[in-house]
Amino acid sequence: MSVLNLGPELTVPLEEVVGQCVAILGIRGSGKSNTAGVIFEELLEAHYPLSLIDIDGEYFGLKEKYEVLVVGGGDHADVELSMATVGEVANLSLHEGVPVILDVSDMLGGEREAVVFDYLTRLWSLAGRLRTPYLIGIEECHEFIPQGVRTRLKDVIARIALRGRKRGLGAVVISQRSAKVEKDVLTQAGMLFLHRVVHEADMRVYGELLPWRKPEAKEIVSHLGIGECIFLSGTVARKVKVRLRTTFHGGYTPSFCPVESPKLRQVRGRLLEALARAQDAASRPPAEAPAPLALPPAPEWDRAPDAPSIVGSTDLPLPVLVRVDRLLRRLRRLPPVQQRVVGFLVREEPTAYTTDELAAWVDCPEALLRVEPPVAALDLGLVACERLARGITYRGMVRQYVDEAFRGFIPSLGPEGTRQLVAYLRRQIADLAPVERDLAYTP
Repeated sequence: MSVLNLGPELTVPLEEVVGQCVAILGIRGSGKSNTAGVIFEELLEAHYPLSLIDIDGEYFGLKEKYEVLVVGGGDHADVELSMATVGEVANLSLHEGVPVILDVSDMLGGEREAVVFDYLTRLWSLAGRLRTPYLIGIEECHEFIPQGVRTRLKDVIARIALRGRKRGLGAVVISQRSAKVEKDVLTQAGMLFLHRVVHEADMRVYGELLPWRKPEAKEIVSHLGIGECIFLSGTVARKVKVRLRTTFHGGYTPSFCPVESPKLRQVRGRLLEALARAQDAASRPPAEAPAPLALPPAPEWDRAPDAPSIVGSTDLPLPVLVRVDRLLRRLRRLPPVQQRVVGFLVREEPTAYTTDELAAWVDCPEALLRVEPPVAALDLGLVACERLARGITYRGMVRQYVDEAFRGFIPSLGPEGTRQLVAYLRRQIADLAPVERDLAYTP
């Protein structure tokens, strides 16, 4: 099982983060931002898909080690942020698992809230259909979910924090003023990192959150050092030390000593091209919806006058092709990650893969496969699941599937036709897998 290594005596199982609301609180200089950076580093290391709402433009340093798409203004942005790109970025991030930093540091209040609202609303809507693990980090969250004030953006963030678990959505909310953060969000957080605070109002919030007597809580919190915090999970609270982040911290305090920015990974390829196309399309007047893609016809000798066109060129009889097309349509409705899983297993049949091996080959979080296994493919019989000595394994079962689902055709097809059907079906299913991300590292 994957774990987040947050400190010498602090590890958190990755599965406990799925759908979780995490709060990181503390005054400036207490180590709060470092704790957030460490959590995001560990999630990126585990290939856990996420988005960070960066209000100060300080998380670009994660690109020193990880392939992250920075959307917004400033010198480190990969894509310019606008209303035309917000929806497409959310769509690509959730469908393809692309980590995103939404840098809104150059925006004024009204524009910033509109962009963040549209982005989070799109993520919420998509997550309802895909239901895959995904995390949203929100810096200086007291500006978005203030106590005692209701806005449409606050409603969306509170909905994600309080009810996102059923959709696979989790949240990490970060603030230096705990007294100004919506209490319903803090009291429902399943995991808290409470760094040092000094203001009496913030101390009272800590007193309500911690399962200690208030004088005891105040005494411990007031003596926390930099990087130290109270880790509260469920009803268990303990003092811990969070390790230093390994990537560049863009929110460092300026000094007279020069600070050299590191070399950052660059995001290139089809992802940026897709975003550019979306931005260009949004700037043009709306056009008529394109006609459905025409599919290559089945062989003339075996097609009825009004028969549907079927994908691919093959000598298989039309009724067999219709049955294949029906299966492919069903598989196309699966989430992209499950399409990749099924396509890979079918292509590599009969080799069996454990969950962690499969997650590595299809480039998705291991926790996602544990929470969302390829149930549809298992039910169809295209994939088999077995518990072996090395763990739970999956393997493709196209030949066995054909023997069962096409048994009425096999006598007429004969051995050669059956082999052709198996090869054709395997090729079509393997081609369903979405194109892999093209995220190249340029030193």
